[in-house]
Amino acid sequence: MGVSVLLDILYSSSVKTILSIVVIPALVLIITLGLVYILALLTSGRPDIENREVFKYRRYESGNPAKGEARRAVSMQYFGYLVLFLAVEPAVILFALTLLASHDIRARILSIYIILLAVFIPLLIYGIRESRRIESWILD
Repeated sequence: MGVSVLLDILYSSSVKTILSIVVIPALVLIITLGLVYILALLTSGRPDIENREVFKYRRYESGNPAKGEARRAVSMQYFGYLVLFLAVEPAVILFALTLLASHDIRARILSIYIILLAVFIPLLIYGIRESRRIESWILD
């Protein structure tokens, strides 16, 4: 009788929900972090060789006149356009999916779409401002 009660508890919907929401994602995260750590250990360079490597910080063969070190911060000139794309693309996809929805639920989907557009508007404003900033286009 005790075993059947234990099985009923283990196969209950609340235990299945906890397993699917908490335990399984935690296991996936732990396994992923473990694999990343193992790969980082396997691919790490030797510090004695990296300290002697003179070409590591030189200018690459791009044909540009040498200015400063080869490794520096990436130019953020296209960041605003990236934000605009990431804000507009889901809106266009959701609009296309709204057109495919049945007539009965189209009003509810359109209300969700309007709420999502309200969330995307600050992203659009930020992306437009960033893409118009001339300072981010200068590499010096």
